[in-house]
Order: sequence, then C-alpha cells, then structure tokens
Amino acid sequence: MAEVKTIKDSTSEYTVSVEVTASEYEKQFDDELSKIARTVKLDGFRQGKVPHSVIKKKFESQCHQKSISYLIDYHSHKISTEKKFDLVDSPSAKLLDTPSKEKNLSFEVTYNIMPDIDLALIDKINLEVPNVEINDKDIDKVIHNIRKQNSEWSDSDKEAADGNKIVVDYEGKINGKDFKNNKQSDFSFVINDTIKGDPATVSLFKEFSKECIGKKVNDTVEVTHKMPNDFPDKELAGNTVIYSIKIKKILIGKLPALEKDFFSNLGISTEDESVFRDSVKTHMNFELKDKLVSKKYSLVNEKLIDAFEFEIPNSLVNKHEAELKQQYASFKQANDDVDDKIKDIAIKRVKLNIIYIKLAKEIKTSISDQEAIDFCNDQSPAFRQFYGEKLKKDKSTTLLDVKNKMVENGIVEYVINKSNVKTLSMSFSEIMDD
Repeated sequence: MAEVKTIKDSTSEYTVSVEVTASEYEKQFDDELSKIARTVKLDGFRQGKVPHSVIKKKFESQCHQKSISYLIDYHSHKISTEKKFDLVDSPSAKLLDTPSKEKNLSFEVTYNIMPDIDLALIDKINLEVPNVEINDKDIDKVIHNIRKQNSEWSDSDKEAADGNKIVVDYEGKINGKDFKNNKQSDFSFVINDTIKGDPATVSLFKEFSKECIGKKVNDTVEVTHKMPNDFPDKELAGNTVIYSIKIKKILIGKLPALEKDFFSNLGISTEDESVFRDSVKTHMNFELKDKLVSKKYSLVNEKLIDAFEFEIPNSLVNKHEAELKQQYASFKQANDDVDDKIKDIAIKRVKLNIIYIKLAKEIKTSISDQEAIDFCNDQSPAFRQFYGEKLKKDKSTTLLDVKNKMVENGIVEYVINKSNVKTLSMSFSEIMDD
C-alpha cells in the first residue's frame, strides 16, 4: 500500500504526497518487462524466448520510466476517484524521488477543484447587446474609404491641405536629448485622416496634421506634445517631446472612378455598380458578424467575472502568470507596474476559464466533424482561408480547435439568452470603430 499524506486541503486545491513501496514498484517493473518479453525480437533468440536477464539489461531504463509514469497516473486517479473530486483540469504531479536501493518512489499531486458556482446568478446579469442594420449610407462610406485607399497620388507644389498625403522626416527630443526610436525618415500620413491607436498616438498625429497644413515642401515645423503620465513607455511617460518635422513631399490624391477596371482590381468581375455594392455589403456583413461575436465575448466575459466570487486555485494562477511574464518580458523593461497587471490578468483568465468549464456542461458540446466544417464554411472568407489551410495540414487538431470555438460561442449565447438583455442600436461605423 502506498503512503498518502495530505499537504493542502482547501475549497479550491487538494495536494498530497504519495510514497510507493518498493514491492509495488518492483511488481510494476516486472510487469513492464514481461510485456516486452512477450513481443521483443532480438538476434539469436526466438520471439518470446529471450532470457529475462538480457531483456532487463537492454530495456531497464525504458521499464523504469514506464513504471514511474504508470504508478503516478494510477495513484493520482485512485485518490481522485476515492475523494469524488469534481476537477477543473487534470491533476498535476511533481516527482520528488525516483525509486532506488536507498529511496522509494515519491511524488506530490495537486488537484484543482471545481468551486461551487451558482449559475442561477446569470439571470441577474444585465447586458446591452448591440443591434446593427447596414444601410446605404454605411455602404457609401465604406466604398469611399476603399476608393481613398486606392487613390492615385501625384506630387504637388501647393500648400498642404486637408486630405493631402505628406511625406516627412521627423525627430523628437526630450529636454534636447534623444530617446529610443525618436526619429523616422520618409514617414507618410494623410492630413486629418482617421487614425487608430492609443489616445497618445492619435493626439500626436492630429498635431502633426494641424502644424503641417498650409505648409510647403522643404518647410520645417515643430510640434510640442505632452505624453500622458500613464504611457506604457516610462522613458516617455509624463515628458514633453518636441518634434522637428521636415516636409519632403506633398501629394494630391485622385479617387478612382467606379468602373470595370477598379472593380476588377478588387477582384470583382462586373461593370455594374450595383453588383459591386452588393459585394461590398456582403463583405461588410462578414465583418459585422465577426465584430459582433467579438463584442459579445467582451461584454459577457466582463459580466461573468463580476457576477461570481469563488476561491481560485493558486497553482493555476501561478501557471498563467508565468506564461504571461514570458510573453511580456520585453514590455516589463518599460513598465515597472507590469507584474501587478500580469497578476490581475492571470487571476481573471483563470476565473473565466473555470466559469466556462462549468457552463460547458449546460450546453451542447458533442459536435460532429461535419458540423465543424459547416461552421467554417459559414464564416468570412479570411476565416475560411485560414482554417482551410490548417485543415489540409492537420485535420483532426484543426477540427478540435473549431469545435472548441463553437462551444465557446455556444456559452456566450447561453449567457446572453439567460441574462436581462437590452438592445442597443448602433450604426455600422460605431460598432466597427468601437
């Protein structure tokens, strides 16, 4: 009989140490040798007639490792069954001592226990779910943006104006000194164009537009920009940066006409503008569908984290925290608070994962291969292409990935259907820019 000692016993974790007797290990080791003896083929011996001493000498290391793995798995499962644990994941084992003449096999096993989660609390969640209808105005705006992206640019010797593309060299200094990545050559931007990014970047390039408008080629302008105190890069945070900008080119854009050649360049074979519009709307519907799924995930996840309170296994938090620290190793150099943020992210991830595991028992999780393929075929062209290529390389793993995604989608819809939902009308632009 193995000796089992409890190390930790809480509502979220149960850890034990296990010491396996020498006789149990030896019996398992002999079993492994016997399995090999029945099938092994060695030169000079008939199958099944290889002497035990020869087999042991040749396969001792292999049988040793297999015996250890089997005994760890066996006792881990036995303890879990006896305790009738409802587990979050598979138990994790840590080898302490390998069996030898001096020591017995010993290891620790940690069980992450599913907390008591009252799913009835979902009924009290309030959600504002966007509702979007694509109209002609939305389509016109998207088509205009597509034309802008495909503008024909030509040099201008006039003053820079709204909508012109500017090519500049810029250099920034703090108190007259350089900082990392403080300069760039041949940087281009469109004056007063919509810029996406963090607020500090958006406001900076708005200042670039403001100062460059009305200027000519070879003019130099100066932009003074105060960086926010919470900017991730500590070298810049809270400092005032003075940018010297030299205008190298001013370009005027000409929008392409809505005709056959333009449509063809976009991969649409037609001369009919209405067919082109229908194609654009189809693409917009795919984009909208993806965005709404992403938005629902964000809304539901935030509410689930707030709705439930329970003890979280420290071992899972530590595992996620270690993974995140590796991902953000370079970012840490520029942000002293990153460890606290990583800890918070790890806690939320573990909490959410546990809730999802609990919710997965409430929805359909048995999904056929054909249902997974049908799901892929119903997604956007980019999604279909991505998963189509993955399916060719590794069908079984990719289908499992798709099925997991379908289960997650089902969980999100389950929560929405159970919650108190208020529909929030939004335009296509509002939801896509959100």
